[in-house]
Amino acid sequence: MRSRWLYVVLTAALAVAVAVWAIPHLDGDPSTKVWVEGNDLLGISLATHVDRLAAQVLLLAAGVGLLVQIYSTAYLGHHPRYRSYALVIILFLLGMFAVVAADDLFVLLIGWEVMGLCSYLLIGHEWETAIARSGAAKAFLMTRVADLGLLVGILVIGQTYGTYRISEVLAQEPKNATAIGLLLLVAVVGKSAQFPLHTWLPDAMPGPTPITALIHAATMVAAGVYLVARLLPILVASELVMTLLALIAAVTMLLGALFALVQSDLKRALAWSTVSQLAFMFAALSAGDADAGSDHLLSHGAFKALLFLGCGCVMHAVGSSALSAMGGLRLRMPVTFWSMTIGFAALAGVVPTVGFFTKDSVLAALEHGREDGPLPGGVALLVFGIALLTSFITAAYATRLWLLAFLVPAPEGRAEAHEAPRAMTGPIIVLAVATFALSIGQPFHLGIGVLSTVVAAAGIAVVLVAWKRRRDVDLAAPWLISELWLDRPYALWIPATMRSSARAIVDVDRDGIDAYSQGSAGAAQLVSRILALVQSGNVQRYATVIAAGVIVFTAAAVVLA
Repeated sequence: MRSRWLYVVLTAALAVAVAVWAIPHLDGDPSTKVWVEGNDLLGISLATHVDRLAAQVLLLAAGVGLLVQIYSTAYLGHHPRYRSYALVIILFLLGMFAVVAADDLFVLLIGWEVMGLCSYLLIGHEWETAIARSGAAKAFLMTRVADLGLLVGILVIGQTYGTYRISEVLAQEPKNATAIGLLLLVAVVGKSAQFPLHTWLPDAMPGPTPITALIHAATMVAAGVYLVARLLPILVASELVMTLLALIAAVTMLLGALFALVQSDLKRALAWSTVSQLAFMFAALSAGDADAGSDHLLSHGAFKALLFLGCGCVMHAVGSSALSAMGGLRLRMPVTFWSMTIGFAALAGVVPTVGFFTKDSVLAALEHGREDGPLPGGVALLVFGIALLTSFITAAYATRLWLLAFLVPAPEGRAEAHEAPRAMTGPIIVLAVATFALSIGQPFHLGIGVLSTVVAAAGIAVVLVAWKRRRDVDLAAPWLISELWLDRPYALWIPATMRSSARAIVDVDRDGIDAYSQGSAGAAQLVSRILALVQSGNVQRYATVIAAGVIVFTAAAVVLA
């Protein structure tokens, strides 16, 4: 038990150090410090830049990381690989801190890839199961392919601006914004699970539930949003990039919400919800409002981590994340029930939770972007309408999940449920309080607030009425349950194509390239056999050959003389 808390102490020390570093910059006073200046060979500087946005994300990552470590002492404390699990979490946090605070783009890339590696290790923590191995491999491969866009984009930035320091790049006038923006867009679409590279995140749910709270709420998937927000002064100069980002966000937020509406597994539903909410952040950024996008990033990190950790508490009680195994838990698990009720309310955008204020800021950014923003007016209006529709669906599926998890009758034959240990309920209480506390100081938009409240109330009412009438809130939509078969290209077509290509490569390698090495080996063997005839090891034969040679040379000398 004591060894488990050692990793909590290490994470706490790291979180305190980050807090001391970040808190002074919450007032908006940026700080850039060069620790190691880049040389002429590599041009890489170990420099940090912390402003208000970076400080907020640093505190979010450190806080959620510490809560996850505390939570894991009870959730996974007896696992035989707990030590490696806890250490990988710390390494993951260091990678996230590098992404957030790095002023050099190559240092940011290193942290970006460290997070990808740690994500693979943590999602596949239960590598004995095939579903965990496949989920980890899928997440790793899809995000690594997208990361090529970041690498090439960094090279293009260096060639365009003559530096890889972000602060120096932003100090110049935007140049080559379209090429840079499209390359970075590839990277963030993969990292933040946006359409069409969105399917890896729901399939990563076999990973430990605390990891889903860390990776899929507060850190890695939010890194793409943070990167766009940080480089927004460059990207906003390209209408094409902003329009494409807005359209991707619109498609993703709607699909994610629709898929979450019909899920039969609580973790997978929350995963699709994350995909949808990340798209809200990108929608705000596409309208040129970095504050609205980053504020929703912070609020979502808090209430979605709460929901994932609360899901872990429910799984601890019933032994499954299937909604069919839940129900009747309101009185059995009061702490988890009330904490998750707050989380679902924030997800639905119910006042006075922080989700209400930050979602309204996103909608307000889209509304203002119609007249004064980088998007064409028609595109901004389209995304605004889809965001309202998505808000309605979000309130509906949040209510559905809340009912199925806690209020419907418990399934017959299920063992008596019980509240989770304090090490698990403590973190969700902290996050529930944060879901209200983060509302302090948030901007309030009266007209948008009234509109979004009506939309959310309508979504909640539809589900409650359906439950009262039919005692059933499941939606019979096979095309949604199958998730529109959007994963088929990645699961079937691309692997089939790659297998054919792989066979062709093997044939060329065997019949073409290997022929040279095999022919060289055959020639060497032939020469060695010929030499072996001469080097027989028979002394009498050697003496005969020497004598014959002497006779031949002597005869030749006599004749020539």
